[in-house]
Amino acid sequence: MWVGLVLLVVILAIILVLVSFIRGEFYFSRVKDNDTLSVEMRALFGLIRYRYVIPIIQFRGFTKGILIKSEIVNKTYAKLKDESKDHITKDKVIQFYKEAKEALVHTLNLYDWTKQTLAKVECTELKWITRVGVGDAPETAITTGAIWGIKSSLLGFTMRYVQVKATPRVDVIPQFNAKHFSTEVRIAGRIRVWYVLFAGVRLMVRASKVKGGIRTWIQIALKARSRLKTAS
Repeated sequence: MWVGLVLLVVILAIILVLVSFIRGEFYFSRVKDNDTLSVEMRALFGLIRYRYVIPIIQFRGFTKGILIKSEIVNKTYAKLKDESKDHITKDKVIQFYKEAKEALVHTLNLYDWTKQTLAKVECTELKWITRVGVGDAPETAITTGAIWGIKSSLLGFTMRYVQVKATPRVDVIPQFNAKHFSTEVRIAGRIRVWYVLFAGVRLMVRASKVKGGIRTWIQIALKARSRLKTAS
């Protein structure tokens, strides 16, 4: 009887975990020369929470690229878990492009897998407010219209691939007769745990159907892990 009860509790706990959501939130703001970027992930009903913050983004020239200072905060215990600095250079961008190309070549219909996975993502918040001014009223109006066009295109792309569950709050506010630019972006989404696991299995199945596919993904994962460890 006790064994059956324990087994029932374990099964219910597994089902509860599988139907729970992995939630993510992306935030970016730029006011003058101050940039703030943060990514927060939550799982198991908030029991697992991590926040990745980039408080410093500096352009150091074409040779050194962009300096990024990042912090990883374990919000479960409300403390700083890790802190690092890294440079995004041209060579690193090229390396990332090559790895993405390798993954595409060594995975059967990776594009279809990506679309099917994104279709299960629910966007629960979408906010993008921009204030812009170039010092001249007519030019500011033209710039405002151009930014509206860019935002409309990106929103159309987003709504085509993911489920938008909230009304987007998007605006471009012209600052006439003043030179100003600031923007704030907040995107929140969620996906169920069971589908993340299912998508991972499907990805490995697709990779296994191409010669060297599994090996390629393992190499990419090991390289990514190595870069994270060596960032300082």
